[in-house]
Amino acid sequence: MRSGQLGAVLLLALSLAGCGMNSNPATAKTTGTTGSTTTLAAQTANNSSADDNFGNQANGNLGANNVSKLDVHSLLYSGNTTKVLAQLLLWFGQSDHMNVGYKSNDATQVRRQIEDMVSRGIDGVVVDWYGPNNSIDQATQLVMHEAEKHAGFSFAIMIDAGAVGANQCSGCSPQQTLSSLLQYVEKNYFSSSAYLKINGQPVVTDFNVDNWYSIDWQAVNGALSVPPRFLFQDQGGFTHSMSDGSYSWVMPWATNFGLDYLSDFYDTGMAHSDKETMGAVYKGFNDKLASWGSGRWMNQQCGQTWLQTFAKVNQLYSTHRQLPYLQLVTWNDYEEGTEIESGIDSCFALQISLSNSTLQWKVSGNENAVDHYTVYSSKDGQNLTKLADLQTGTYSVDLCSLAIPPGSYKVFVQAVGKPSLANRLPEPVPYSPSCGG
Repeated sequence: MRSGQLGAVLLLALSLAGCGMNSNPATAKTTGTTGSTTTLAAQTANNSSADDNFGNQANGNLGANNVSKLDVHSLLYSGNTTKVLAQLLLWFGQSDHMNVGYKSNDATQVRRQIEDMVSRGIDGVVVDWYGPNNSIDQATQLVMHEAEKHAGFSFAIMIDAGAVGANQCSGCSPQQTLSSLLQYVEKNYFSSSAYLKINGQPVVTDFNVDNWYSIDWQAVNGALSVPPRFLFQDQGGFTHSMSDGSYSWVMPWATNFGLDYLSDFYDTGMAHSDKETMGAVYKGFNDKLASWGSGRWMNQQCGQTWLQTFAKVNQLYSTHRQLPYLQLVTWNDYEEGTEIESGIDSCFALQISLSNSTLQWKVSGNENAVDHYTVYSSKDGQNLTKLADLQTGTYSVDLCSLAIPPGSYKVFVQAVGKPSLANRLPEPVPYSPSCGG
């Protein structure tokens, strides 16, 4: 196997003319966080938990980047109460996995990852777990302790099929091994204040256990003092023995970027309204760099696959029919090209220019990957003052309307991406106000 909404939106009634530019920029009116300060480094440097030296990869992973920290829930339907969970891999730093610049069992890295997730509005993680007494279990313990420090942030265990094979004792059946593994999880994780629960019962998922082994889940459940809520896989998971629901996944073999698979999954979940549905969103898939790769691939479409999987949720769910859980597939599976930790490339760019007092910009790429534009001024090119937030579809602003004091400035325009998409801040233009009385 691998923030928050705009503090201020400037609403301009503008008509577009030629080259996508506004020929008559309207007077800007700004409120909220206008005048707040930041730095060029803060708006361009790596602000993710990816290693600072992590570079672009041939499977489509973006190098460490300046990532939009807008709340991921803003991509969902209005009024959603969906708990958004990130699938987390904790095997990095081991010799049999790709070097991504960090070790998963490093406490500082775990703290950086969870703080990054919290800053993006993510509600918790599902840990792909491979059994006790190994570095992944050590890292899982760190995740638990860090999650407990963040109110409302949860974690849950996914039992990977690999855990059964790796921990099978002499003479033990796969079922006995699975029962033993879950007893360990019960003892060491279920009691955590941060463990994900439904009506007091801990949630457990699995990956491919039934594909590899013949399991009597009722017997497994009976071996536990605290019966969990089992969420199984795909459409069939809703009718699985002992099922409390099911989760969906990225399917690189599926046509239409997996959207038809997701439709069928959600339809099945709705038909089993007594069960929990955990949907999936993803940026794409490419296992060419994985040691186990087999040429599976799903195009990222410059961020459109990410946005389309959210749109699929929004087509079917609403305030009156909530999707209870949504899994981001994945936070950091760099080897299969599904990670969003370092950000998602939208292939978007903008070029700014100045004509008298009119600041204007040309864009390339799909603008639906942009949440808004932010205009900054700077006297030293390093310390920035926010002048305005502008909605997409706006490509110019009259700087004389922004009451900039006399002086010599550099003016920047930043394209702030949709959640977890990369932000873009091109070179500034020089500006000295001469607006008259």
